[in-house]
Amino acid sequence: MTALVVEDEKLQSWSLAKSLAKWGFVVRSAYTGIDAVTQIEKAGYDIIILDYQLPDLDGLEVARRVRQIQPGAMIFLVTAFQLSELPVHGGLIDAYFNKPLDMQQLHHALRAVPKWREAAQT
Repeated sequence: MTALVVEDEKLQSWSLAKSLAKWGFVVRSAYTGIDAVTQIEKAGYDIIILDYQLPDLDGLEVARRVRQIQPGAMIFLVTAFQLSELPVHGGLIDAYFNKPLDMQQLHHALRAVPKWREAAQT
């Protein structure tokens, strides 16, 4: 499976990418929303781990663009905000995680992804 980490904090991005690779993902990183959209246009990703606060576009705008380009991608939003504080509409994101990110919680959610896909296809 492939994953795109969209995180402007380089240390956080590196840490996430390292964990994802350890869990068997082929990982790429993007540090801005525009870079993420460009990468998604060029290659598809199974999972997109998306920070809400990016230097150019916010994570929800990136998610909207991802849904247009690759509707089947799983989008996991990571933010310090509470979900109720964000204008998230049904289907825009697949999972939500608060910062600081609990890596065990993320790993558990990622392990469930193939099951989610099977359920969606039936």
